[in-house]
Amino acid sequence: MNPVLARAVRIAIAATLGATAATASMAQNTGNELVLTEVTVTAQRTSASLQDVPISVTALSAEDIDRRQINNTLDVISKVPNLVGSNNVGLGSATSFFLRGVGQDESLATSDPAIGTYVDGVYIARQINNNAFLYDMDRIEVLRGPQGTLYGRNTSGGAVKVITRKPEDELKGYVDLSYGDYDAYSGRAMINAPISDTLSLRLNGFVLGQDEGYIKNLTTKEEIWAPEGYGARAQLRFQPNDDVDFTLAVEYADEEGTGLTGSDFARNTDRNLFTVVSGLREQFAETDQTAVTLGGTFKLGNVTVESITGWRDLNQRFLLDLSDAAPSQYILPHKSNHEQLSQEFVFSGEAGRVDWLAGVFYMDEKNRTENGDELFLFGGAVAANFRRDLRNDNESYGIFAEATFNLNDQWSFTAGGRQTEEKKTVNNTQFFVLPGGGPRNVGGNNYPGVPGGLVPLWGNPEILANGEPTKLDFSEFTPKLALQYRHNDDLLTYASYTEGFKSGGWNARVTDVRDFVAFQPETVKSMELGVKSEWMDDRLRANFTYFQADYDDFIISALNDAGRFVTINAAEVKIDGFEVELAFVAADGLDFFASLGQMDNEYKKLSGADFPKSNQVKRTPEMSYQLGFNWDVAVPGLGGSILTTGSFSHQDEYYNGLKNAAVELAPAIDLFDLSVGFRPDSGRWALTASCKNCGNEEYYHSTLNFGTLGFATQFPGLPRTWKLGFRYNFGAL
Repeated sequence: MNPVLARAVRIAIAATLGATAATASMAQNTGNELVLTEVTVTAQRTSASLQDVPISVTALSAEDIDRRQINNTLDVISKVPNLVGSNNVGLGSATSFFLRGVGQDESLATSDPAIGTYVDGVYIARQINNNAFLYDMDRIEVLRGPQGTLYGRNTSGGAVKVITRKPEDELKGYVDLSYGDYDAYSGRAMINAPISDTLSLRLNGFVLGQDEGYIKNLTTKEEIWAPEGYGARAQLRFQPNDDVDFTLAVEYADEEGTGLTGSDFARNTDRNLFTVVSGLREQFAETDQTAVTLGGTFKLGNVTVESITGWRDLNQRFLLDLSDAAPSQYILPHKSNHEQLSQEFVFSGEAGRVDWLAGVFYMDEKNRTENGDELFLFGGAVAANFRRDLRNDNESYGIFAEATFNLNDQWSFTAGGRQTEEKKTVNNTQFFVLPGGGPRNVGGNNYPGVPGGLVPLWGNPEILANGEPTKLDFSEFTPKLALQYRHNDDLLTYASYTEGFKSGGWNARVTDVRDFVAFQPETVKSMELGVKSEWMDDRLRANFTYFQADYDDFIISALNDAGRFVTINAAEVKIDGFEVELAFVAADGLDFFASLGQMDNEYKKLSGADFPKSNQVKRTPEMSYQLGFNWDVAVPGLGGSILTTGSFSHQDEYYNGLKNAAVELAPAIDLFDLSVGFRPDSGRWALTASCKNCGNEEYYHSTLNFGTLGFATQFPGLPRTWKLGFRYNFGAL
């Protein structure tokens, strides 16, 4: 189809979605006083109505999280336009977000993500544990597009903000239990209590387990990918007056059983995605994390000050076979520790018709990784055991400011900028492991690789001799300009220009010193046009966005001209598209929601890689959308209501590899989720039955295409699961 005609057809589809919702509402509810709930977000670092924020934001409330079965960050993906994501290859604890076509699927600490993840305002530097179990949430905000001014580095594609519930001044709590498919169970509990007039406490925790794995190993007869874990969070909130509000949170979580293997469909076409033949026994992945956060606000005269202090300590171990072959294997043993400390201050206020904010940010991160490559390929024709001791430290400083000039009651102009300074160091020692060292030790905190004598092969001196630095300094300025026009209380239009960058680093998952190369930051310049509107007496909300993003020094991981696998700045990329989000209250107890995302992409320039410029940018489906409803029906005879939530989501096919090989073409996905529950009028308890991927759609989202090594392994999404849940609330409702 002609590109111009294709774009017109897609816009017509989006317009039809909006027109359909509007027609239905006028036909069924003329004159009704029902209105949409106002949504408050902190996307611009201060609280504001979603409809007053001139940026693209998807907001999911606590009720949305509960009713749409959002159990972890991976579940957010189908709820947000142009958000693509999956488990990072082999790791159920990690989510690789790709938003508007940009993201990161390398989990080593020498490469940073392009989508920032924040928990209660604290930036999470490593994506290896960003798919943690969500419990006692207040809301989730997904900011689409570069956020370089207010959020800084590594948000060139956007940001995902997770906000937990804070302590309140009432005695209340709940117990939430579930049991489901694969003998899976979970429990969540919370108690909130006032301690004094100024102090309140909130304690909550979770436990989950699964006796059957999603994946069956036909060779070892083991079951793989059976998540289990536990965690707890304690929060103490101090509110001595209306001008001071601080919360101290201490949290611990331990999760395991999150390792998953893929299936080599190139050779095993008679099997399904959930059976493998790897000969490696006791494959596993586990993480434990401790976090302390102190955040809050106070007033200094007419200035509001927000302080966010965060400390996190994360440990990860895994042992995975990427090849799905027996006896051949490509095994990755891994053990790492990641510690980060961050501090941020944000000052905000008003000066006449100017709303302003300014802030400073500091983060120090230390990463220690022991990992390896254990090769037994082509039946043993290629056999070797490599191990590396990788240490890298990161320091980041930022200063930022933004001001909105309210020219009159309708026109506003925003200008801002951020200066970021980064210092990175790396120290790597590569070893060859001598054979005959005995069996691997997968228990405790031991390195899970095969032991043996270590023969140093190369390290920092050889890296420097090869012309590559072991220290990197980055300095980036990221501005923002925006113009908005308030037509009336229900209609806002805006145009914005923003820049952002994703940090540089090192290509460290290598065995040859020639491949240990540094890469520079990836930068983006983005333009956005948006409309935020409410119609029909505030019963229909319709928000539209058109965007265009131009990326320079686009970071890719691919085979270079010499046939070696490297991460390099190899491209200039243009990605543009549009997004639609709709919400409609049709009747008392009945509402609908819908969203649509569309993307076009092209490589404008490409060098140093072994694929043509005409290829599609990976993980950029042309179109994705979701349709859903919430329907609550009172049943007087039962003394309560039946609560039903259903959603259907579609995502077009996309290539998950740069080469656009046939094995890398992830199929289109159609997923249907359904939840039906009963809640008495008292609100004291609720009983729910639900399923996810109810149609049991079988699909894969990622491919490790190592044809030269004899395998191309595809990694599946979750199969159909169902569960029964019971919740009991006590104290104040």
